[in-house]
Amino acid sequence: MDRDEAREVPEVEKSINAWRQSERKVMIDTIQDLIQMSHKYAKSQYTPSNQRSRWAKLGGQLIWYKDQILKSFTLEALTIEMQDLKKQVRESEERRERESKSRNYPLIGFRRPGEKKGEDAETAENDESSETVQTTEPEGAKETVSGTS
Repeated sequence: MDRDEAREVPEVEKSINAWRQSERKVMIDTIQDLIQMSHKYAKSQYTPSNQRSRWAKLGGQLIWYKDQILKSFTLEALTIEMQDLKKQVRESEERRERESKSRNYPLIGFRRPGEKKGEDAETAENDESSETVQTTEPEGAKETVSGTS
C-alpha cells in the first residue's frame, strides 16, 4: 500500500502545482494591469498633483509584489527540478547496482574447441614442449637393451 500511496502523492502534487501556476499567472496578469493603470494615472495631466505621488508609490509597490510572486514561482520551479534530478540520480544508481550485480556472476557458456582457459593453456604449453623434445630424437638413436647371451 505504501507504493500505491507514493504513486498518488506525486499526482496530487502535480495537480496542486498546476493549480498554483494557473493562479499565479492570473495574479501576475492582474498585477500587470494594475501597474499599467497606476502608471497611466501617475502620468495623467488630469490627475491632481497630490494623487500622482500616491499612484507612483502604488505602482512601485505593485512592481515589488509582482517580483516577489515571480521569485516564489522560480523557487518552486527549482524545487520541482531538484526533485526530478534526485529521482534520476536514484534510478541511475539502481541501474548501476543491477549492472554491477550482473557483471559479478560468471557467464555460462561453452568454449570453442580451440579456446583454452589460462591454466589449461600453461599445461598445454608444457605438454607441447615435452612432445617436441621427444620428436626431435631420431627413432634409430634409441638405445636398445638386448640381452648378452
